[in-house]
Amino acid sequence: MAVRAAGSVTLVLGVLVLAGALAAGNARRVYDAVVLKVLGAARSHILRAYALEYAILGLSAALLASGIGSLAAWLIVTELMRTEFVFLPGVIVLTAGISLTVTVFLGLSVTWRALNQKPASLLRASE
Repeated sequence: MAVRAAGSVTLVLGVLVLAGALAAGNARRVYDAVVLKVLGAARSHILRAYALEYAILGLSAALLASGIGSLAAWLIVTELMRTEFVFLPGVIVLTAGISLTVTVFLGLSVTWRALNQKPASLLRASE
């Protein structure tokens, strides 16, 4: 039970770190989206491009976290607990899927709000 609780806390903290990383680069992404909109790019093209970017970001974060987490779990289970390590690929796939979904959703929600605002006000505010 304690291991599951620790795992849940780790997942929640990972989502918060990912949200912070998205927020850190948000201003530049919003500015780029508005410039693309002003230059005539269709909203659907902008959203698809950002969806791909966020999907790549989420997938790379999930793969990195899965690798590091599995290695850490293996070390703890085999060296500290002196028990047999059982690799659970289903849990990794589920976690990666949730991470990917949350990343794309958070990223596109911010981009969607930027595309619904007047470009002039956003461009003036960024100067």
